[in-house]
Parts: sequence; C-alpha cells; structure tokens
Amino acid sequence: MQMTQGWKRLRSVAIALGLVAWANVSAKGDGILTYSTSGFISGTSGVTGTNAITYESITNASVDTTSNLPLGAFQVAKLTGDSTSTTYNNTPFSFTVLPSEYNGEPLKDFTPLTVTGVLNGTLTGDSKSNVIATINPIPSDTFQLGGATSTLAGLPNQLLLVPASAGGTTTLEGAIATVGIVNPQAPVPEPSTVALFLSTIGGLALRRFVLSRRQRATA
Repeated sequence: MQMTQGWKRLRSVAIALGLVAWANVSAKGDGILTYSTSGFISGTSGVTGTNAITYESITNASVDTTSNLPLGAFQVAKLTGDSTSTTYNNTPFSFTVLPSEYNGEPLKDFTPLTVTGVLNGTLTGDSKSNVIATINPIPSDTFQLGGATSTLAGLPNQLLLVPASAGGTTTLEGAIATVGIVNPQAPVPEPSTVALFLSTIGGLALRRFVLSRRQRATA
C-alpha cells in the first residue's frame, strides 16, 4: 500500500515538473518589443494664450506584445494665476512609434508609425481643463513583427486631458493586434529544460514497467 502511494506521489511530481518545463519554453516564445516614441504639440497653431500642454515620449521601453502598449502621455502644466486661460482650437499634435528590436533582434526596413490628432478646449489656472485630444485614424497601420502582419490597435478616439491640479498627466495606450504566425522560428528549449522533460517521461515509463512486472508476478 505504501509502495502504491509512493508511486502516485512520484507520478504527481513528475507531471508537475513536466508542466513547469514546457511552461518555461512557452514563456520564452513571447514576443518582446523594444521601442521608443517621439512627438510634439504645435505651440502656436490654434493656441490663444500660453501653451501649457506637452507630449512626453518613451525611450527604449520593452513590452510583451500581448499586453497594452504605452505610447507616451500628454502633460498639462500650471498656468500663472487662477484666472489665466489658454484656448486650443484644432491645435495639431503628432507622435511616432519607433520599434528597434523584436525578441532581441534588431528590426530592419521598418516604417515608423505616425499618429496625429488635434486639441480643442480651454485650460484655466491649474484646476480646470476641458481640453480634448482627438486622435485621427491611422492611414496605414500594418507592420511586420516576427514574420506576422500586425496592426496598431486600441487607440482611443478622444481623451479628456487631466488638469495640473490632478497631476496633469494623461497617458496614451494602444495594443498590437497580430494576424498570422508570430516568430515562426520557434525558440529552442535549453538543454536543462529538455533533460527535465525527458526525465519526467522516463519516470512515468519506468513506473508503468514496474507495475506491469509486479502484476505478472502476483498473477
């Protein structure tokens, strides 16, 4: 009875080790994108008053392509005096997504993705803002990552900008939607992972062999 329970425990441990081994291999196959963004807000076109809105870029960020993609932020600064105001009337802004590496491999012949839009609304002092950032549709949003055709998706149509009194930061996020096979050259498992998986299979085979011999001996 104790022998049987021991084999059951061994089988459970072997299966668990096998699952951990292949989970590690799967994790290594995730697509990691390294990228930066660069952009600006026109401080003169359509601005009445002192421009207090800037775009904060991202530098050499790395993100799993299955998660959200940070694209920078709008930053609203405090205006001098509570009654001071600035009005934006179709003030253009633009930022560009600049991928540099995918799974540690430099990207070549990659066309940067540019996002444009306009600001409309008024800032007053540091506590009031009804400025809305409207993002234009991207004319051509497809690109290649790891052998698959991908698109920049999930961008909001509009964002209400946070006033300076509430921190002044309004973040931008998107997502990468992929059609096709990502990274068709599957990652090669490390020798230790292969050995662990083979030992798991071997242990289960040995258990079956011993149990079979025991059943024949007692028949």
